[in-house]
Amino acid sequence: MISRITGEVKFQDLLILPHSILPSELAQKSDNLPIPGWFAHQLGVHRSDFGAFELEVLSDAAERIQLVLLAHSHPFYERSTREDAERRVFHEGIVNSELAGQREFSWGEVLCRLDKRANKDWLVLAYNQGPHVPIVFPDVLRHLHARQPFNS
Repeated sequence: MISRITGEVKFQDLLILPHSILPSELAQKSDNLPIPGWFAHQLGVHRSDFGAFELEVLSDAAERIQLVLLAHSHPFYERSTREDAERRVFHEGIVNSELAGQREFSWGEVLCRLDKRANKDWLVLAYNQGPHVPIVFPDVLRHLHARQPFNS
């Protein structure tokens, strides 16, 4: 369902790729976020090997997917369960089985968050904004190159 290597999320009928542009026909409902140009898109319920999941994605001003929110969907979850603990346990199980318990990756990070108003736990994949390559100044490169042994 979640690729440890790429951060892709695979459902039976849908593949979510980090930073891909969300096809507009997939969103059942889209809402503006307080960040200018960002949107929350509700994609409905999709099935995976782990069962059905309510799916939402957040996209940036370039319309690229930056966050994926998954909430396992099953009739046995009760709204009155304190902090949606049963769903949280299920989400933690996915992190353990699919990602070997790892939470930080080169593509981003995975976490569980409780929406207190709805009392619903979400499994969240937050993709990194970019490669985070440090700025290299030409002076430093010239200095390092001058000290490098020349192989002939």
